[in-house]
Amino acid sequence: MIDNQLNWPKDNFENIETAWEGDLWDRRRLGEQLTNYVDRLNCGAVLALDARWGEGKTWFVRHWAKHLDDSQHNVIYLDAFANDYLDDPFLVIASEIASKLDKTAENKPLVHKFKKATAVMQQGLLTLAPTLIASMISCALTGGIIPLIKIDSEQITDKLDDAIDKVTENIGEKVTEAIQAKIDSYEEEKQSLQAFKSTLTELAASLENPLVFIIDELDRCRPDFAIRLIERVKHFFDIPKIVFVLVMNKPQLSQSVQNFYGYEAEITADYFEKFIDLTIKFPNLEPYINYENVLKEELYRIGEMEHKEALNEFFFLVLALQNYKNFNSRELKRKINQYAILKTNDFRKNLILIAFVFGVEFSKDLKIFRLVLSKLVEKFNLSFSDSKFLGNIIISKLRTEYFIDEFHIGNLYNKQVTLNEKYVSVGQQDAKELYMLETYTPFAIQKLKHSDDFIIDWKNYVESGFNLDI
Repeated sequence: MIDNQLNWPKDNFENIETAWEGDLWDRRRLGEQLTNYVDRLNCGAVLALDARWGEGKTWFVRHWAKHLDDSQHNVIYLDAFANDYLDDPFLVIASEIASKLDKTAENKPLVHKFKKATAVMQQGLLTLAPTLIASMISCALTGGIIPLIKIDSEQITDKLDDAIDKVTENIGEKVTEAIQAKIDSYEEEKQSLQAFKSTLTELAASLENPLVFIIDELDRCRPDFAIRLIERVKHFFDIPKIVFVLVMNKPQLSQSVQNFYGYEAEITADYFEKFIDLTIKFPNLEPYINYENVLKEELYRIGEMEHKEALNEFFFLVLALQNYKNFNSRELKRKINQYAILKTNDFRKNLILIAFVFGVEFSKDLKIFRLVLSKLVEKFNLSFSDSKFLGNIIISKLRTEYFIDEFHIGNLYNKQVTLNEKYVSVGQQDAKELYMLETYTPFAIQKLKHSDDFIIDWKNYVESGFNLDI
């Protein structure tokens, strides 16, 4: 007896015990190929893992991280979206590297040196908000120059001097001093950057295997934070034996950046390519997916199977529906989730519910019944000469091979065959209606006044319930 408890698994990615466990999409092969690629790199790299929402990017990189950790790689996972409240991602990236190497690197003094170099670099990055200053200067200068385009060079020089004096007065002495200090410290900051990268290079070179830094949820971040993160990775952390993997829905990220800054789509795409060495797209495995395994996973998850090998009547009906409708994996999961929300406490009603959710109407016409159930006959490699025996063939197969005693949809099909054969004359309409009410009532969502209400009531129930746009 299966209870009504949903087996919703909580994503416990922090405590994955076995890499690739539950791999329904053959992602392990991609992870192993990526590992081999990373190990062959003689330089640093920035890779983009591009996949649409719902294709399992986070599942993949979390399990790949476990795989890398098991194979003695230093691996870091960062949820960028959880950190986009910060103005600058530099310190987050550097701190994650320092924390990881503090645990694994043998040269502890060198790790300490890297931490100090990071502090110096961060101080330099926070000294001034240069975009604000540049904006103020630009506005002032534009106001002084645009009206004077046709004036001679001496007049332009005078106006520039006046504009600079005006900006200086408006900004104030403290900001002016900060600008001057920034100019004076330029050489010192350049040396700090060299020291930072030199220290990190030395640390990375001491590692037996490359450090893989996975940055997830990039497409969910604020566009300005996402761009700054990508820029920081390339400008400050482009080091041999450090490989960054940026996980994103690339078209979505480009669109959000385009909307935020008003760039053209082509410009946004070209800009990202300057910082990304290689873009990897998830392969489309839909034509090769074994949907029986997917259904086992999903039906166990929502409580329709006691365990993933406990095949039952509901599994075989959904398998027939899937083979008839040919939904892709994302659509299939959406349909099963919608069913789980609308599910009733009556097993027979749920058989009809899942059919309506899949978009199949069990009507008085035998055509749909026959098309759906024939998919099970194909699955079992059975043959039949007369479609009126279709239900009995499937019932016999399920009973003898899978020990499933009842197949309600098969029995319902058999009753429809009887209906079409027995009640053919006009004078039998009342008897036919009574037979149909008796047949459909156990499967009806509410009490039937007329057999025609069966389909109408079910449509209303499904369409007035939740529709999952995921």
